Amino acid sequence: MSLSRRALIHLVGHAGGVGAVYRTMAAMGLLPIPAAYAGPPALPPGNGARVLVLGAGIAGMVLAWELGRAGYEVSVLEARTRAGGRNWSLRAGDEIVETNSMQRVRWGTGEHLYFNPGPARIPWHHEGILAYCRELGVKLEVMSNDNRGAFLHDDAAFGARPQRNAAVINDARGYVAELAAKAVDQEQLAHPVSPENRERLRDFLRAFGALDRDLVYRGSSRAGFVIPPDVGQGTLNQPLDLRQLLLSDFWYGRMEFGESHQQAATMMQPVGGMGVIGQTFGRKLGPVITYGATVTALRRDGEAARVIWQDMAGVAQASTAQIVVCTIPLSVLRGIDADFAPEIRAAIASVDYVPAAKVAFEAQRRFWEIEDGIYGGISWTSRDATQLWYPSAGIHQKKGVLVGAYIWSDDPGNAFAAKPPAQRLEDTITDDEVIHPGCRAHLRKGVSVAWKNVPFSNGAWAEWSRDARALGYRRLLDGDGPFLFCGEHLSYVNGWQEGAVRSAHHVLGQIADRVRGAAAQP
Repeated sequence: MSLSRRALIHLVGHAGGVGAVYRTMAAMGLLPIPAAYAGPPALPPGNGARVLVLGAGIAGMVLAWELGRAGYEVSVLEARTRAGGRNWSLRAGDEIVETNSMQRVRWGTGEHLYFNPGPARIPWHHEGILAYCRELGVKLEVMSNDNRGAFLHDDAAFGARPQRNAAVINDARGYVAELAAKAVDQEQLAHPVSPENRERLRDFLRAFGALDRDLVYRGSSRAGFVIPPDVGQGTLNQPLDLRQLLLSDFWYGRMEFGESHQQAATMMQPVGGMGVIGQTFGRKLGPVITYGATVTALRRDGEAARVIWQDMAGVAQASTAQIVVCTIPLSVLRGIDADFAPEIRAAIASVDYVPAAKVAFEAQRRFWEIEDGIYGGISWTSRDATQLWYPSAGIHQKKGVLVGAYIWSDDPGNAFAAKPPAQRLEDTITDDEVIHPGCRAHLRKGVSVAWKNVPFSNGAWAEWSRDARALGYRRLLDGDGPFLFCGEHLSYVNGWQEGAVRSAHHVLGQIADRVRGAAAQP
């Protein structure tokens, strides 16, 4: 006899985490498998049909790129003086303007000395943004995302001492495998297994958890060495105390982090920073984009729409088009005077935005590589800093840019945004020193970005509640007369550039339908 499907999925979850469960359920037909990426929809010839796009982030530039190639007359109004929106890389001399502060980046120069305050990684299955990188000639490189050599830290466990990622994950899985192996003969399984399969299950768990012949976990080379092998065999680390593992929150999102659907051990990044994508798009589109154009009002004009905006000099301007696509974040759009339908206004107001923030320092010495052997990846802490990101670019260079904090939870994010920049840096270094004692001596010229305070963003990404998704999301997808809405907020891939691409492709399909419908009318 065989295991029930429920028991098998339960065991797979304990053994391999959320990602393994997802793949197993998809293979068993219990989850829908997303359709293969088919690229942008086919557009009918534009023949000069006018489309006005509001915003030169990724979504807006994908729209402009595809519409322009199909012969549409497309214009983009962008409030910032650069393309990319939240796709942004900071380098020496750049300014960070928030509603109540201004910072300047004072690092040295070098291809690897940059900071991505917004998106910073691309998964292998985000085929839309990857396709545009390929088409635009944006060079990519491997980014180390989930590094077993990095640290996990929790003030509530192990005497607040950071532990190696490899030790935490492999010791925890060893203990789980031991418990599962010893339960094979118990009635806890929904159905008994055959003697042959029972032995194979034991062998599987023994291999998975590095158990000894007695099905006991006593440590493993996977969890690391006290003395690494060289001409001698080395000495294994003693297994971490299971009681301390249970005291920590490592199991709550950190241990399985690299196995979730949107994450992986290795991901991709553009050479020279994520902002290369936005910069390249902006150069390709050229005069199609008008920079420094701040939208102040949106009006219907018969069956068309009229956009009132101020140019860089503060002079009022107006533009009219049959189709206006608004990619402005809903956190900003809700503050613009617009004669949208009441249900559209309600939908725009219903969406929350994540108050994510990041801090970065120029490190005068790459101490994480030299002292701890960490090459890329992320360390976690239970403190407000949440994550430290080690650069995958510039390995073995003298200097590097260390992301000392990546915060996205509401309370720490809102508190961070309320602090002056100098206090943010001090608090971040204090948190970082619990993982890297003495790192203060090497970290200089820190800068921070609190997306809640960034003009024309007012938050990092959209976060829909269940009720808002059920009501407002569908309504915004349908558009409002001459107005269509687009951006990562109108996707199920919120917080990722892929969401912006897929949303843009959806709107291209809507535009194609409208153009075909108009052509079919007598």
